[in-house]
Amino acid sequence: MFNHSVRKMLAVALISVPVIWSGGTYSAQAQDAEDVEFMLINETDRVLTHFYVSPTESDDWGPDILLDGVIMPGESTTVIIQDGLDTCNYDLMATFGEGEGVGSGDVYQTGINVCETSEYTYSNN
Repeated sequence: MFNHSVRKMLAVALISVPVIWSGGTYSAQAQDAEDVEFMLINETDRVLTHFYVSPTESDDWGPDILLDGVIMPGESTTVIIQDGLDTCNYDLMATFGEGEGVGSGDVYQTGINVCETSEYTYSNN
């Protein structure tokens, strides 16, 4: 348990980026171990350089979902979680590059139910 805390919870967000989790008509069927899909939106003034998801009960982060790409301010991308698990609850970690305004660094959210939404938005507000 402590190891989980050290790896995923000990780091403090270096920037303050509000997150908007928007519900919609989309509904994933995690109980059937289907893929989970949502739109990741960057409404900050920073480049989103890395994005990781991990089942909340896991000690490790998955690979960078953006691979070698980035999400520029005002842009979005579709995130598909294809881990074959029967869970909806994930921890999210976004890394933002340098720029004006918000700051740079990692932003963590824990216990997010990704089956109940169609969009996940990072914003300056």
